Amino acid sequence: MRTVPLLPLNLSVYSVHINGAHTMRNALVTAAASLALALSFASGARAQDDKKLEVGGTPPEGFADHLEFVQGDKVEAFSKDKVYVVEFWATWCGPCKRSIPHLTELQTDLGSRGLEIIGVSDEPVDLVKKFVKEKGSAMGYTVATQKKDDTFIKEKWMKAAGQKGIPCAFVISRSGKIVHIGNPLDENFDRVIKQTLANRYDPELMSRVEPTINAARNAAKRRNFKEASSLYAKAIAENPSTMLEYSFESWRMLNEQADDTAGAKALLTSTIDGIKTDKYALIEAANYLATDANIKKRDLDAAQVVADKLKALPGTKDDPEVLAAMAAVSAGRGNFAAAAEMQYDAWMAAAPAAKPAAKRALDSYEAKAKDPKATAK
Repeated sequence: MRTVPLLPLNLSVYSVHINGAHTMRNALVTAAASLALALSFASGARAQDDKKLEVGGTPPEGFADHLEFVQGDKVEAFSKDKVYVVEFWATWCGPCKRSIPHLTELQTDLGSRGLEIIGVSDEPVDLVKKFVKEKGSAMGYTVATQKKDDTFIKEKWMKAAGQKGIPCAFVISRSGKIVHIGNPLDENFDRVIKQTLANRYDPELMSRVEPTINAARNAAKRRNFKEASSLYAKAIAENPSTMLEYSFESWRMLNEQADDTAGAKALLTSTIDGIKTDKYALIEAANYLATDANIKKRDLDAAQVVADKLKALPGTKDDPEVLAAMAAVSAGRGNFAAAAEMQYDAWMAAAPAAKPAAKRALDSYEAKAKDPKATAK
């Protein structure tokens, strides 16, 4: 660890005459002040060097400067348009090898939504190149290795985050924050990735509102729906996009348990207004309202409002996810011909890895459009 050395004391500067007691005191005070200042600088330097890397923080700068990219394009900086998984691994690591197919699957399925996975090893570049070549398409994401004799990854990532084992994955949101640090084989890892892609994963916020949500659920169990609704609203107000699932939880409580149609409608209107500029939240809302099988009393008019807001957002005309969400709403309303038209455009615009799923939805809509007995679920 680098530290700033204490400033040396030049005794000649503070030399005094035997009879100069006052001068002696001034000299000692000045010396003490200089020493304190030096200690302060040293302490500050240690604090900077010892900076912890935690959930909610930002990744160290200069990431690409310390790496050689073996596969995929060089990542100069973390883009606001993407969600990144920076996974530290090694060719000798058994669990790392088991995580490779899963990471490849995530990259294939979610790359079109803005996910970029970067596997980073600290092994010699030739060894990593050979390993990646042997894996072929089974390792289908960006791979890099730390430059020779470089300690940036070890010190500024793993050690700073208190991580001692691999594989270890850091998930970085579109806002540039680290939202998760852990093993990519953990059962909740996929949920973290998908919610982060939807701009809805914020563990610090989730932890803060958890007591309020639990209180709301307990109030609902007691059938005190007024209290429950108020508690849900308090949590949702923290961030309407991140808290979207709780908005729908509260909506279903009012709609299906309290039989409060007017209150449910008002809540849904407020929810949609709160996310009206968030493309990812709107996509999730459209798909949820139109297709979720757990909804007993569906509001397809509200789903159409969401679809219209998606259509009005700038830059979404050829967005396959937007088109597919709009198609799902049309299909939910029983207009399968219109759904098929939009889904065809979604299929054409989709990334190669996403085309099979888009085509299956298209085939379903086209079949129902030709079937006079077909109805929306």
